[in-house]
Amino acid sequence: MGDCLSVTASSWKVLNLRTPQVEGGDDTIKSDNSQLPDSSYTSMEWLNKAVGAWYMVAEHQIESLLKDVLEETLNNEAPDIIEKITLEELTFGTGTPEIKGMKCKVINSNSLTKGIQKKLVFDVVVAIDSPDFEFKLGVKVPLVTLKAAVQKLSFIGNLRITALLSDQVTLPGIQNICVTFTERPEVGFNVELLDVIDIDTFGVDKIIADIIEDVLTDLLVYPGRLYVDLSKVGERGGVEVVLMPRSTDQHPGVITTAVKVARIKPTSDTLKLQVGIEMGKEEKKETVELMMDEQTVAVNYLINDFDEDELKARIWESRLIFKDIQFGAVKVDLSDMEFSQPEVSKTFSNEEKNIKIDVNVKAYMLPLIAIKQKNSSVIDYASKFRGQICTEIADINSGVVYVHIHRATNVPKVDDNTESDAFVTVYSNEKEVLRTDDVKDSAEPVFDEWTEFLIHEFVGSKLTFKIDDNDVWPNRDDAIGAVSLDITKDYVRKVNECVKIPTSRKNAQGDVNLYVSIVFRPVKLA
Repeated sequence: MGDCLSVTASSWKVLNLRTPQVEGGDDTIKSDNSQLPDSSYTSMEWLNKAVGAWYMVAEHQIESLLKDVLEETLNNEAPDIIEKITLEELTFGTGTPEIKGMKCKVINSNSLTKGIQKKLVFDVVVAIDSPDFEFKLGVKVPLVTLKAAVQKLSFIGNLRITALLSDQVTLPGIQNICVTFTERPEVGFNVELLDVIDIDTFGVDKIIADIIEDVLTDLLVYPGRLYVDLSKVGERGGVEVVLMPRSTDQHPGVITTAVKVARIKPTSDTLKLQVGIEMGKEEKKETVELMMDEQTVAVNYLINDFDEDELKARIWESRLIFKDIQFGAVKVDLSDMEFSQPEVSKTFSNEEKNIKIDVNVKAYMLPLIAIKQKNSSVIDYASKFRGQICTEIADINSGVVYVHIHRATNVPKVDDNTESDAFVTVYSNEKEVLRTDDVKDSAEPVFDEWTEFLIHEFVGSKLTFKIDDNDVWPNRDDAIGAVSLDITKDYVRKVNECVKIPTSRKNAQGDVNLYVSIVFRPVKLA
């Protein structure tokens, strides 16, 4: 039986920063590594002295920058019962951010992002304990505006900070900084309603608490991100801060795998082999017949979480009666691959079976979608994210297609007595990739459903949108209309695009308007 070879694809470099010895009084620094995830993190107590001094100077500027960002995000996440949230006052208090530990790596950026030379990626364990933290909100609900205060903030979490370095930006040479939690942080705070009179408050304190918790925890965990754009430092307008919360669980990356099987020595025998490539609970298998020519099996995966997945490639000979003969296997640890987009290659041989196997694995971090829907409104963050969103097609025509079905208007009645129970089906080159739920009894249904899929030829492909009325009886859906789009370079990024769907229903008053977003992110698939 072949040996199983373990490959670790990690390029983290721990910062070799020695803790300075400061003696005497309150400046004595003590090392405490008890809250660090592992030994690869460098203790940063000494750096907190500098952070504390800087924070005292920059606190009010940071509060001002974040005020508008937080207000917009809170309103985007508020349920319909809340008409508007106004952030009236924001005070961070005396608690300063404390860095518990940090590690860093330097990455050469991929060629798809113009002008970006390198990335600096820091993983930072950061904690805040601020008993006098407070921000006051005006919360408008039907008939009344309530006052609420969020107080006593504390949290600890693993923060990933990515700085994009560019030669197209003047000093400081940093185009933007992205901040995101790599996992849900531990957070605590109090919410109190102020000056409440004897009325029904609609449970606003609980609603506000839930929204704040979402913004501080779930929404800023990858792929939610806080961006600081430094490309216009020195110009009027200066620094721009944008909060892109996580609206959907888009796949953060793609893993491409190619397994090449060849003979070591010349032979006239033909060998029938099984090649299996497994990730998570899914294994894709393919049969190859090998004589002297090489055979390659290629598999591409949309991946949900780099940190938890392991990829395994194995080769065996299948037998009908006797036990399968295993020729060998390779395991690849996918941890930390998304930021460096590394290529991991491994070769192993089985001299006895005259077989040589090459396994090549590549990881690609996908650019942001940066689209968010709330009810019938669609928010496009594209203009805010320099260097992070693909808006033009490169030489690569393969990759990931994102299709978001937002809503439809002017949907005709199929039954005379009620509006249609409409749903939308999406096809890529005649293959179904999405079927939305039906929206009951509506001429203007809001769907807010999306899909992602891999494609080897984007430009030149065809996307078809079909809208139907769901009929329970007689168990047959009634067609409303369909339209096919021939995909060109213009469809690399279309947000909230109105697609006209012709219909011949007798109650129709013109075409159905279907609002969709289409985003293509190029990846060189195997």
